[in-house]
Amino acid sequence: MYRKISSKESNKVYIKTFDGFDLYYKGKAIYFSNSKAKELLAILVDHGGKEVSLAQLAHFLSDKEDAAAKQSVHMAWHRLKKTLESCGIEGIVKKGRGMYSINCDMVECDSWDMMEKSQDRYFMGEYMPEYSWAEVTLSYLIQKFDEIEAQKTGGGGVYETMERYFYRSIIRRFRETMLRWICCGLIIE
Repeated sequence: MYRKISSKESNKVYIKTFDGFDLYYKGKAIYFSNSKAKELLAILVDHGGKEVSLAQLAHFLSDKEDAAAKQSVHMAWHRLKKTLESCGIEGIVKKGRGMYSINCDMVECDSWDMMEKSQDRYFMGEYMPEYSWAEVTLSYLIQKFDEIEAQKTGGGGVYETMERYFYRSIIRRFRETMLRWICCGLIIE
């Protein structure tokens, strides 16, 4: 589904937002030991380079904006920076005066490509499904997908194409679930 990310491709970090949030550098996936640190990065990616305040991050990460929530953001930021430093890519995120952002010049992102370059080849109807706050952006991406397909088809067949993508996604999930059940012994072949 995704293009193979070559280790010689570039020094840019590749961010995958469709069908789950993941980060790659020089062809290798970056492992996050802390889910809040990864989610903080996902929020910054979702904002596309725009600055996000400490209060906004606290709200996204814990639905609160109290002192404990803000302290949780500080801890997640520290862990995120530590993870990125271990890979030599700490420059992809920025912090200043209580504002946080991602350095768009140092990263490539599938959803940004779709929005800026009208490249929809990886979109299968899912955008960071592990985060409920991402549903707002998903609705915008579906609208953009419809526009791209309308341009390709001359205004017709847009919903049929979207339907086809969703159908493939559902079939793939069904197969994965069935395989898990078989492996767990819930279904006997």
